[in-house]
Amino acid sequence: MDFVIIDSVLIKCYGKDRDVAIPDGVTSIGDSAFQWRTKLTSITIPDGVTNICTRAFYTCSNLSSITIPNSVTSIGDGAFSKCESLKSITILGSATSIGDNAFSGCTRLKNITLSNGVTSIGDGAFYCCSSLTCITIPDGVTSIGNSAFRYCRSLTSITIPDGVTSIGKEAFSGCSSLTSITIPDSVTNIGDRTFSSCYSLKSITLPNDVTSIGNYMFYGCSKLKNFTIPDSITGIGHGAFSGCKSLTSITIPDSVTSIGKNAFSGCKRLTSITIPDSVTTIGSNAFSDCSSLTSITIPDSVTSIGDSAFSDC
Repeated sequence: MDFVIIDSVLIKCYGKDRDVAIPDGVTSIGDSAFQWRTKLTSITIPDGVTNICTRAFYTCSNLSSITIPNSVTSIGDGAFSKCESLKSITILGSATSIGDNAFSGCTRLKNITLSNGVTSIGDGAFYCCSSLTCITIPDGVTSIGNSAFRYCRSLTSITIPDGVTSIGKEAFSGCSSLTSITIPDSVTNIGDRTFSSCYSLKSITLPNDVTSIGNYMFYGCSKLKNFTIPDSITGIGHGAFSGCKSLTSITIPDSVTSIGKNAFSGCKRLTSITIPDSVTTIGSNAFSDCSSLTSITIPDSVTSIGDSAFSDC
């Protein structure tokens, strides 16, 4: 295979070789350098490469494994996106960030080892990695991006380390095999729809510094039976627990001031609920189709109740 290398940056390659070794002296694999090289099955990246740039290996659909050496500090957006045959990857040493959509659409990726130096996981980094069964998030990670693990349908459990402060919207949405997750006290912000459609999720605990349950955060979590709302929560978002058909009871703390529309709609096994004196607003359809609900206490503090808030109860 022939390479175009300018100032130690591999710009482009030509040829149809299946097994490729990047020449020594290359420090950066440029944008789209191997894009659409569908015959490529393996590649050797030498020590000395520090950057794997945007879409560098995009849609190398027969690439089955790769080891990223210690020298690499940055993995760009979409670097390995749609490498559909990629089954395992090891990121060694120095890499500090996983770019947006870096491994999105790697549908056969089962195992990945992240370097201890990683501090951020970008938006959609592992989006639709439907064969990924487990991943260890390094202790240095502080943020998990939007849709980072969305539709990782084989992921059964995950532990988020102390140090993570932010989990983006839809980060674990559609992880239909996820049964449990541990969120540390360091997390202060969790986005909308973060755990929506996690059909197998049975239990989860939110940390005490989270102040709101976002819109549709647990939408469709049909096996979620028990949930404790921390005293720090001031608002329950639209559709937050909609479709949680196994939820039997929930205690709303005195800190909550608003319950969003459709917040508990379709919670068919919910039998009773007490709304505290702090609540002023109950949104439309908030408890609609809670067909087992036999009693509810609404305090004098409530000044607004939306349309059909208790329809089909």
